[in-house]
Order: sequence, then C-alpha cells, then structure tokens
Amino acid sequence: MVILLILLGIVLCGLAAGLVMRPRARAAQDAFADGVQALAARTGWRPDHAPLPPLQSTFVTINDVLGSSNHHGIAVNLQLAGNWRGVPVRVLQLRYRTEYVSTTRAATMVLVPRPVPGPSLTVRPGDAAAHLPPEVAQRITTQTLFFTSEHLAAVFPGEMTQQDLTTATADLLADLSGARR
Repeated sequence: MVILLILLGIVLCGLAAGLVMRPRARAAQDAFADGVQALAARTGWRPDHAPLPPLQSTFVTINDVLGSSNHHGIAVNLQLAGNWRGVPVRVLQLRYRTEYVSTTRAATMVLVPRPVPGPSLTVRPGDAAAHLPPEVAQRITTQTLFFTSEHLAAVFPGEMTQQDLTTATADLLADLSGARR
C-alpha cells in the first residue's frame, strides 16, 4: 500500500510539473516563431527544404566548435534561404547536445557559396586577426568561420532570432564572398 501511495505521489508530481512547464514551453515556442517571422520579414528569406551538405563531414571541426560530439549529432530544425546583397544565403537553426549536458542547445549557421575553391580552414574569433584582413577580423564577435571547398559559413551560439547578429553575419559572408570573386 505504501509503495502504491509513493507511485501515485510521483505520478501526481509529474503531472503537476507538466502543467506548470507547458505554458512556459509554449511561450518559448511562440516567441521563437515570432522572431523567425520578424527575421523573414526584415530579410526576405523564406523557409526552405533544399538538401543540405552533411554538416559533420563538410564542416569537419563543427563538433569541436559547438562542443558537441559525433554520437549526439547536429540537427537542423529550421532552414531559411534567399538572397542577401546579391549573394545566395542559407540560414540554419541548429540543435545539438554537448558531451556533458543533457539539454539541447541552439546555434545558428549562415552559409553562402564559396566563389573560388580553396583549402578548408576554420577561423575562431580569437584567431581572426591571424587569418583575415583587419577590417574583416574586427567584425568577428562570436562567430566561427568555415572555409570549405564549396562554402563560406559562420556559426554562432544561440538562435537565428538574434536578428542583428544574423544579418551582420550574412553581411560579413557576403563581403567575403564578394571580395574573393
């Protein structure tokens, strides 16, 4: 009888916690949807379902940059595409888990085509001055840049709803793409 009461208490606590957490989760989802709609209205980017390059094999250091590991994977839960200053751009909302944290984290990746093939390179914010011209390096805040044979990309922590950071990153990649044509 005592075990039955304990189990009933656990179930009731779980239900109560679920009822308390549901409005918060719904509010967070609504805020994210509103932020994405605002970003789309500001930039003209639209939802896209085009195939993506395999992230972990194309951007080989992405797991290290995000603090993730191969066995947890990186999921793209939203993709916007369009043009930004004459350059085709794709913005990806990434979800991933780190090695030691059981919660899901978010990052944003902005991709543009690389105008001229070249070697692969990852440039972290602290190394930007050694690899990029000063006028470009000073614009790197939290973004890590990836140069692959086909893409210029940048990833930064947080959701794509950080409109100013997302558009500044798109500006940076458009400038890099235009400067290398």
